[in-house]
This record gives sequence, structure tokens and C-alpha cells, in this order.
Amino acid sequence: MGLISGMVIGMLLGIALMAAMKKAMMYRSIKRISKAVDIAVLGDLDRDDLKKLCADNYPEWISFPLFEQVKWLNKQLSKMWPFVATAASMVIKESVEPLLEQYRPTGITSLKFSKLFLGNVAPKIEGIRIQSLKKGQIIMDLDLRWGGDPSIILAVQTLGPSLPIQLKDLKVFTVVRVIFQLAEDIPCISAVVVALLSEPKPKIDYTLKAIGGSLTAMPGLSDMVEDTVDSIVSDTLQWPHRIVVPIGGVPVDIRCLIKMRLVKIRNLVS
Repeated sequence: MGLISGMVIGMLLGIALMAAMKKAMMYRSIKRISKAVDIAVLGDLDRDDLKKLCADNYPEWISFPLFEQVKWLNKQLSKMWPFVATAASMVIKESVEPLLEQYRPTGITSLKFSKLFLGNVAPKIEGIRIQSLKKGQIIMDLDLRWGGDPSIILAVQTLGPSLPIQLKDLKVFTVVRVIFQLAEDIPCISAVVVALLSEPKPKIDYTLKAIGGSLTAMPGLSDMVEDTVDSIVSDTLQWPHRIVVPIGGVPVDIRCLIKMRLVKIRNLVS
């Protein structure tokens, strides 16, 4: 008799324990779903929504970054950089050398690259911002940081001696605007437009070192080279100036529309 009653009590306790565990699991599941819904709703809130929700208790440490982090892209860029650096070095040399000749200051008879290699350290993209999605184009801003190890030597020929100058400790801090011009034909991109935004102002730091000589032997040469580099950047790369790279042989429309509003006219004579 005692054995049967013990078995019945044990079965009842087991059933009660299973029912309690099932109820606890359902409760936890409902709580997880509710929390996921709350997080999804909070994720859709912007700064103004939070200020309305929190009123005077809005915490100042909450921020909404304009640029999205792209760690995955930096990892892929590091793997691709040996190939990108080689190709980009050739493109830069072919496109920049004519500009060096065009902006060559008085007193320098020749200014060109004797060596140009972008090094083994890839640039780092701190973040990407989709500026706008217009019909026919995608506009992206890339927050770029680069403190690489390039090997860049300029062959500077003056009226006097020739002096090779090395650009060392190159550091670049800028926001790069990349515009993809879309097309209906494969590869669906007719051109890539690249420019440096004027705000924040591009910051390019470097030091000049004479190889086999001294810059003091040619007074003013360092300032002339720096002024030439700054002029090329501001006149050819800084927005609205840009570089257009056609892709796939698709015709490219590179016209730029400028909107102007007339404010006042003085001394107008018919």
C-alpha cells in the first residue's frame, strides 16, 4: 500500500514539476520576444524621438554617428591592398605627373616621380555615410585615415643641380566622396567619381628629405614643393573638383549642375 501511494505521489510531483517548468519556459520566451520587440522599436528611434520620450532626462552621452562602421570592409581591404597598391601606384603616377608639370613653380625645370609605391599598409575607413540615393547614381562619403609606409621620391631638376626628394611620414585624414554613376548595361556602373570634401578640410601631413644632399642647399625648395602639392589637391581633388574614372566603355555624363539664386543687382544699365 505504501509503495503504491509513493508511486502516485511521485507521479503527481513529476507532473507538477513538468507543468511548472513548461510555464517558466513560456514566460521566459514571452519575455524574450517582448524584449526583442522593444529593442527593435528603440532601434528605429532618432534623436528627436528620444528627446520627446525622455524630456528633460535626455542623456547627453547618447550619440547618433553619421558614419556607419565597416570593420568587415577594412579586413577585406587589408587582404586586397597588395594588389590595389600596385595598380593605384601606376594610375596615380600617370595622372599626377602631368599635374606636377602643369603646377611646376618657377625655378624648377622638371618635377616628376622617380619612384612611387603606396606601401604595404592599407588605409583605414573609419566609417561610411550614404549621402543620397538619386536616380542614376549612388553617393557615398568615406571617412578615410591613412598612415602608411609609401615609398615616394620626386626627381626635382632646377637650373642648378638635380636633387631627389623623398616624401616621408605621410599621413592622410580626409572624407572621400565616391559617386557611382549607374547604367543599364553590364557592369551597371558607367563611371566612378572621386573627390575630397572641402569640409572637413583634407589634412595631408608629410616631411621632405633630400637624398644624397640637403634641402638647405636649395633655399625655398621645400616650400615650393609643399605649395605645389597643396595647389594640386585643392584645384583637382577638392570638391566640386573631382576625378572621373570611366568603367566598361559606357558613355559617361560628367556635367555638374550648379544652382544659383540671385540676391541683389546694383548699378544695372540697360
